[in-house]
Amino acid sequence: MPSNKDADEIAALFRSIPAAVKRAIQPALEQGADELVDRMRYLAPDEDGTGTLRASIEKEDGPRELSIRVAAGGTATTDAKGDDYALNQEYGTAKMERNSFFWPSVNSAGKRVRRRVDRAIGKAIKDHYK
Repeated sequence: MPSNKDADEIAALFRSIPAAVKRAIQPALEQGADELVDRMRYLAPDEDGTGTLRASIEKEDGPRELSIRVAAGGTATTDAKGDDYALNQEYGTAKMERNSFFWPSVNSAGKRVRRRVDRAIGKAIKDHYK
C-alpha cells in the first residue's frame, strides 16, 4: 500500500498538469462516456414496456477532475421495498434470469474508449510542450 508521501507526490503531479492539457482531454472522455451510455441503452431490456431502465442510464461528472461516471438504476428503478430493478437485471435473482447490459457494454467498448483517451492525452501533451 502506498504511503502518504507517495500519494502526495502523485496528487502533486496531477495538479501540475496544465489546464490546456486537461481541456484537450475532456472531449475524448465525453465521447467515451457517450459511447458507453448508448451501448448500455441498446442492450438494456425493456420488459415492463416503460423504458425506465433505459432512461436511468446516464453520465455525470465524476468525483475527481477529468472523470465521468456512467450509472444505471438508482432511485428511478428502485421500488418501495428497496429492490433495484437495474441490479436485478444485471445480476439476476432467484426468480429472474440475469439479463446483463452494464458490464457487457463496459467489456466490449472499454478498450476502445481507453485507447481514445490515451491518444488524446498523448496528443494534448505533445501539442502543449511543442
